[in-house]
Amino acid sequence: MMGNRRGRQTERTLVCVVQALVGLELLVELRNELCIRGILDDCDADMNITLKDTVVENVEGIKSSLPMIFVRGSVIRFIHMPDTFNVSQAVEARRLMLDRAETAYIGGKGALTSTTSGESFKASSSTEEASEF
Repeated sequence: MMGNRRGRQTERTLVCVVQALVGLELLVELRNELCIRGILDDCDADMNITLKDTVVENVEGIKSSLPMIFVRGSVIRFIHMPDTFNVSQAVEARRLMLDRAETAYIGGKGALTSTTSGESFKASSSTEEASEF
């Protein structure tokens, strides 16, 4: 499998650190001098992020609250992490979680999957067999 040999693209960049911050409150500084404080909800491979429960502050100090905001990765200048955040531990935990999710998605080696009717069958990679269910 080619994907396992090369690894995930985000594991070779600092995006994996930002993705490990999901669920934490961050301060994000943008190139247009805005500062956004909020809880990181999502981060994709291009470092586009979604923050919830946000407070946006401009250069003059005017603040506004928004329930959710999307920030394009190319406009991010800095992301401030909590001082107590252990980068290596969080990145490793996220990598292990993604490995388990990938194994479960592929079906593992001979893993059993249950259907909605309660029957069990072996997970198959063949589209012909999968379409019969």
